[in-house]
Order: sequence, then C-alpha cells, then structure tokens
Amino acid sequence: MYQIDEKQMNADLKELYNRAEPSGEEYETSKYVKSRLESMGLSYKEAFVTGLFGTLDVGAARTIAIRADMDALPYDEEGGEYRHLCGHHANMTTLLTILETLVKVKAKLNVNVRYIFQPAEETVNGSVKMIEAGCMEGVDEIFATHTQPHVEFGKAALLEGPAMAGANHFDVVLKGMSTHAAMPHMGTDTVTAAAEYIIGCQTILTRKKSPILNGLISFGAVNGGFAANILPEEVRLKGTFRFFDNSVQKLIEHGMRVRLKNIEYFYGVKGELAVHEGTPPVICDREITEKLRNIAEAKGIALGSHEKEMGGEDFAFYLELAPGAFIWQGSRQGESHPPLHNKAYTVPEGATLPAVRLLVEYILSH
Repeated sequence: MYQIDEKQMNADLKELYNRAEPSGEEYETSKYVKSRLESMGLSYKEAFVTGLFGTLDVGAARTIAIRADMDALPYDEEGGEYRHLCGHHANMTTLLTILETLVKVKAKLNVNVRYIFQPAEETVNGSVKMIEAGCMEGVDEIFATHTQPHVEFGKAALLEGPAMAGANHFDVVLKGMSTHAAMPHMGTDTVTAAAEYIIGCQTILTRKKSPILNGLISFGAVNGGFAANILPEEVRLKGTFRFFDNSVQKLIEHGMRVRLKNIEYFYGVKGELAVHEGTPPVICDREITEKLRNIAEAKGIALGSHEKEMGGEDFAFYLELAPGAFIWQGSRQGESHPPLHNKAYTVPEGATLPAVRLLVEYILSH
C-alpha cells in the first residue's frame, strides 16, 4: 500500500506555475526541484545549465525512467512575461509526486527509477542535451506525461504506436527585382510567387502522397514588402511539415524543392529552401502501453480517449534509445477548455493524480 500526498502535489503545482521561465533559463524552477529532491533524500546531477537527473537506486537489474519538461512560453509578444501555457509545471509536479510516493515504499521496489527534469522542450533541443549528459545510461524503459485539454479531468489517456508526428521546420526566401505594383512585368512579383508556392505545396499532400499516410505542411509566417504600390525585392516564408513515416518526410521535402524550381522558372525569381531537422515521431511501445491499460483497469484508474496528433515532442529522442509510453492527463472540466499554448490555458488541481497513480502502480508491479 502507498500514500499519495495530494496536498503537497497541489502545492508543487502552484509553486512551479509561479516560477515559469524561458527555455534554457529555468533557474528558479531548477532551484525549487533541487530543494524538493533534497527533501526526499534524493541526489541529482546537473546537466545542460538547468537540467537535473538522478536515480532512486535499489540495486535492481532494470531501470525505469520518467522525464518531465521544465520550460514555459512567452505570455506577451515582447517576451517580458512567461507562463506555463503548455502545462509543464504539471509534468514536473507529476514526477515529484511519483518520487515522493515511491521513496516511502522504497523497500518494495524491484526496479530503479531514473528521474529526468529536462529544460528546453519548446526549443526541441533539451532532450538531446540531456541524453548527451548521460541521463539515459542504463535505462530500460522511459515514460513522460503531459496535460491535455481534449481529455476529461480525472482521466489519463494512452496510445499504442504512433502518437505524435515528426516535425521539421523550414525557411524559404524568394528574391527578385522590385518594381512598381502597376508594372509587374517590369520586375518580378515575389508576392504572387510566394502565394502560388504556398498553395502549390498543399498539392504535394493531396496528389503525391498516399491518402492512407498522414502528412501536413503549414506556413506560419509570410514577410515581405513595405508599401502598397511596390512589389518587393524579397519575400520570406517560415513553416513546418509533419509526418509519421520517413517516406512522407522525404516526399514532402522533395516536393517542396520541385515546387520551388517551378516557381523560379515561371516568375524569374531566385528561391532558397532551408529545412531544419526537428524531432522524429513519438512511437509508443505497444506491449508497454497494453500493460498500462491493464493496470488502469485493474486499479480503477479512469482512461479517456485521445487520438494521435500532428504536434511534435522531443521525448521522441528518448524513445529511440529505450521503449516507453506517453501518458496524457486530462485538464478539461466541463464541455470545453482553452487549448495548449493559449493565454488562458490552466491546469486544475488534481489533474496530475491519474498519471501519478498509473505510473506508481506500474513501477510497483515489477
């Protein structure tokens, strides 16, 4: 039998929310996590500026890891204020509560527990840096949790196999010769070229990709020009494409380059496409996820439904080194809830309890 200190869990949720900090600058957050680990008698190693990891070591042959991300998001366009609009304070709260619960029943553990507090998830480089620091050495399985407004409060959600998409970002530059807007034939119309390129890229997905496979291309920024009657010399585009299958990743990039060549030829512009590698897909281990489902059913832990999504997660890099699963925690109370990354997004007290129970039960089942 074990006891979960829900009062402390809710206190951690509040304290960590009040320490929201930018990616790679989670100094006060890290200080708080250190103090909580020390209060439990747990040691840690510092990594990647503000990151921490350590092991609740019982001398077992196997080690199960749990990762919690630490960073927050800008609340205003100037970046003067940060808040946990993606709920990472809840992910840290979940891990701290699991550790405090397991420390009290350490004699019953038959596996070691690796705890990873990772900075800079939002900039998708934190996991790689933590791995380079050695946080995955000796790990046999790994888990992560995240709040989700699509899932009802009081429930956890699981997915077998593909769960979150691989994500690459790109920059496109179209350069030409500026001209009077009333005389487009005297120069190169980079604005219309950019518009046609944006629309044309969507046909890569509808005409070149198998409709059975998932894929997405989104342009999030279009910048160029400064006057109503001047066609600009340059237009810059930024965006992202998503995939679950490597063949789709290659197809999209190839298609974007072919489309760009066609635009260059017709409009007489010079095009540049730079693709930035992001994260691979999150693929949850089917056997491990099935074990979690069975435990949830046996222990009366409510499970909600959640579909795979095109959002990316750098937890995928950990899963390339060890099998594991991602657990969503419901934050929706009532019919609707603000989405992740929305200024109004919040995590209600108690939302972290289902995943705490599920992972504690899973670890104690070994």
